[in-house]
Amino acid sequence: MSFDRRRTHLRLRAALHLLAESQPVSRVAHAVGYATPSAFLAAFRRTVGTSPKRYLNGG
Repeated sequence: MSFDRRRTHLRLRAALHLLAESQPVSRVAHAVGYATPSAFLAAFRRTVGTSPKRYLNGG
């Protein structure tokens, strides 16, 4: 796995813990190192295949 891909996975793993605590996406995005919430959401969708909300709701 490339460095960039590994970094993205680690960031998203950390983000899932924060999202599960009902933290706002904007706060989570900045906490895990994304400049904007939209950049975080794009990376999440690209990696996981769905939005954080749908992922956490099991859909």
